[in-house]
Amino acid sequence: MSASKFLKWLSCSFATFSAIVVALFCLHLGQPWWPHHHNREVRIAKHHIAESVEGPTIWLQGGSSTWFGFDSELLSSRTGYQVVNLAFNVTMPSEFCFDEIKRFAKPNDIVILPLENSMYFRDYYSNYAANELAIWAPDFFWDLTWKRKAMYLKYLSWRKVIAGVFARFGQITGSFKNQLKPLEPGQVVANAKAHWNGDYQGDVPAYYNYLTINRYGDFEHSNHALWRGLHDYNLMGTRPISEMTREDLTQFVNWTRSNNIRVFMSWIPMARNEKLNLDHPNAVATISRIRSFTDSLNLNFLGNPEDFLVEIEDLYDTSHHLTAEAARRHTETLIPILNKAIANTGDSNPSSSN
Repeated sequence: MSASKFLKWLSCSFATFSAIVVALFCLHLGQPWWPHHHNREVRIAKHHIAESVEGPTIWLQGGSSTWFGFDSELLSSRTGYQVVNLAFNVTMPSEFCFDEIKRFAKPNDIVILPLENSMYFRDYYSNYAANELAIWAPDFFWDLTWKRKAMYLKYLSWRKVIAGVFARFGQITGSFKNQLKPLEPGQVVANAKAHWNGDYQGDVPAYYNYLTINRYGDFEHSNHALWRGLHDYNLMGTRPISEMTREDLTQFVNWTRSNNIRVFMSWIPMARNEKLNLDHPNAVATISRIRSFTDSLNLNFLGNPEDFLVEIEDLYDTSHHLTAEAARRHTETLIPILNKAIANTGDSNPSSSN
């Protein structure tokens, strides 16, 4: 074989291989492969809640510390705003979290972002999020820039891609396994409504799922073994604010301002423990980096980190999830700070903006 023929063969082989890989990737998108914690169904239920509210609304978004950390009914009663908690998992990319708000937020609404501290420093897609979003939010991938698409593919498990392809062929041939078949969105909403009305007759899993959220999107505490972890809440490191976060939050803030939507930052509740020392130079410097970044966007924090310290006993599980009572107290602490911030930045009476 001559050199020219070899190069042609090599080029054709590479092109064919690339085409097969792209085809398999596209074929697998949207196919279930053991989605974790029923994230898809949680999102469907929260979207239903978001679509149901009318009038000025407060949107909560962040990681699972936000999902577990608020009493949205109390927040609504004390502010006069509707409240929807859209948060559910810290590993979700920041642009995904912001896109969820952009689906529903409207002029005169308020956004509260209790971003978990790790979200300020993340310059990658987590494998978990890449795998999950490919299952139940493939539109997220297609909406990414080419640069972000390349980053996304870097963290996607190709084992999951192949599994998704088999699921697709199984669906086509009629051998699609029932345990992998996702509930239809209408059934998810019907089950959630039945749960909220006390009429649901099926089994409720003991942990994260769409049947452990209330009408506001907050986590409803279920019956499972409590376990608590120690954590420095990503305040003791020296990493700079990531360029991904800078880009994503800047774009989101520009969008909110063009739509007359106010944004407030908030600190997550953090448990006093041996790994966390807010007076440590590293923690002081990290908090300063976060504040400098948000200040550069003219974003105000609601209070200070020390305002939201809790005891280990206030944790429901892990180091980030509050008990229902602790979530109520956390919300009580935030409300007067929020009401003051609302009054200082605009009309404190949401009914007047209708």
